[in-house]
Amino acid sequence: MVILGEVRTSLLHNSLPLPRDAVADLLSLRPGRQVTATDRPINRTVSPETVIGVDCAIASEPRVRARGIGTVAAHAVVVGGLVAQASARVRLEWTADRERKPWAHYARRRGVVEVLGGVTAEQVLAGYHRPGRQADTMDLGAVCQRLLTQVQGRPQLDHRTGLRTRPTSLRWTAVAREDERPSVRLHIDDEVQRTLQVVVPPDLLGEAARFCEDLALHDWLYTALGNVVGQAERDMAIGADPMGVLNAALSLLVRLWMPGAHVDLALRPLWQELETTPGFTESWDRQVAWMRDQVSMRTLSALQEARH
Repeated sequence: MVILGEVRTSLLHNSLPLPRDAVADLLSLRPGRQVTATDRPINRTVSPETVIGVDCAIASEPRVRARGIGTVAAHAVVVGGLVAQASARVRLEWTADRERKPWAHYARRRGVVEVLGGVTAEQVLAGYHRPGRQADTMDLGAVCQRLLTQVQGRPQLDHRTGLRTRPTSLRWTAVAREDERPSVRLHIDDEVQRTLQVVVPPDLLGEAARFCEDLALHDWLYTALGNVVGQAERDMAIGADPMGVLNAALSLLVRLWMPGAHVDLALRPLWQELETTPGFTESWDRQVAWMRDQVSMRTLSALQEARH
C-alpha cells in the first residue's frame, strides 16, 4: 500500500496569533461541517476535509503510461494560532480495470485513487520524488496551494505579519511493509522544497499523514528561525538594530517547538532518527540560545548606557 502526500506551510497572514475561537472560525471552510481542535500541549485546529475528484496521468520513473482516477483528500491546519498548513494526500490502489467506472464508485472512496496501467509502485514512488513535476500528472501541490490561498485570504485576518518568512513544501510518500519497523528519510531539495520517504507497518499507514504534517511544521519553524538569525546578522553587519526581529521570533516561534507532540506514539521513534540526523532540536536550541544571548547583551548594554 502506498500513500502520496504534500504539505505546504507558511506563517498565517496576521499580526498576532489568533485565539482558539477565531481559528475555528477561520477554518470553517465548509458550511455544516465542524472543525476539530486539540489544545494540549498547544492548539492545533483542523478544517473539515475537502475532497477533489481527479482523472489524470500518474508520474513515474521511468515514464510509463498510467492513469489515476479517484479523489484527493485535503484539509487546512493552524497551529498555535500562528502557522497555517495545507495538506493533501491520496492512497493508491492498483486495479486490473482498463475503463473508467461510474463516478459514484470513486466518490464513495474518499482519498483513494485507482491506478490503471502497467506501472509499478516502485516506478510511481521514483516518479513522485524526482525533481520537478512531470507535465500533466496529478499535482497535489496545486491542491495544497489553492487551499492555503483560500485560508490566507479569509477576512478574519488583518494580512499583516511580524516576521518575514517563506513558505515551505514537503512532498512525502508512505509505504506499508509487513514486519518492518517505522523508518524515515528526509531530503532538503532546496530552500523551500523537501522530500520525505516513510516506511511503516500496514496498521500505521493511516497515521503517516499526521507525522508528515508535524515534520513539515517543525522544518518550517527551523527554516524560519534560521532566516531570522541570518537577517539579524545582516542587520548587525550594517549597524542596524536587530532587536525587533529577534524579539518577534522569540515571542512567536519558540513556543511552537514540540516535535512529535501531535503524532501517534508508535511513530514518535521516527523523530528520534531525525534528532540524530540532521539533529533538528540540537541545532534549534543553539540558534535560540544565540538569539537570547544577543537580546540579553543588547539589553544590558542599553541599561548601562542609560545609567551614564
